[in-house]
Amino acid sequence: MPAGCGGGGSVPAKRPTPRYVDPTPDERIGDVVSRIQGAATASDCTAVRGLLHSMYGILGGSSCRSVRGELGAFQDPVGRAYGTGAVIDYSAVTGRRRLMALALDSDRKFRVAFIEDPASPSIGTPKPLQADAAASAVVLSMQTGDCDTFLRYVDRRMGLGTGADAQVCHRVSDDPFRRELLVNRSARPVSLGGNSQVAFYKVRTAPARYYTMIMVRRAPGAPPGAPRFVLVNAFPA
Repeated sequence: MPAGCGGGGSVPAKRPTPRYVDPTPDERIGDVVSRIQGAATASDCTAVRGLLHSMYGILGGSSCRSVRGELGAFQDPVGRAYGTGAVIDYSAVTGRRRLMALALDSDRKFRVAFIEDPASPSIGTPKPLQADAAASAVVLSMQTGDCDTFLRYVDRRMGLGTGADAQVCHRVSDDPFRRELLVNRSARPVSLGGNSQVAFYKVRTAPARYYTMIMVRRAPGAPPGAPRFVLVNAFPA
């Protein structure tokens, strides 16, 4: 308002736009290994329940016993972190190597995302370029609602891809990660690293919403031309 016209009010200062930095772990991979070793030898399920990512909710008794069985003796563990993702190779029993993939949780600790029998050891192996292309394809398919393509790029053994085709498409359409991708069509996966068996990506669906998306090497026996890497799930941090 011009001077002398009864104004005099000052223009309110603009509030600075908040800066969201990527979450970082509050523990080293060696601390994670020690925590899992303690849970594997604990006499009850309390420690085991604390291992899994909070996205899974609270484990019941049968699920807890199943996870304990997956851990086995948890011998000779070797781990490596990739930003908000991590991998631990270990022996459940003598001669049987397993792979544990972990994602950072909201308390800034690594929690178990899944455990599987890898085709080969993972620590120290290079990540194929096909993993990055597959991660981009699966995010784009979720943003465009192309479930036929999504079904090609999702693991059908665990995570978001379990069940019949129609069940998967219906369930994923209501998943918070997918709904947020619809709102933010510019969101893209950014590689955090990985190896020949598992790859990790960060995805910001909104300024304050951070996910660790995990892609895994497809199990042997896939049809010709099928993607080598497929989505397991996206875990909020």
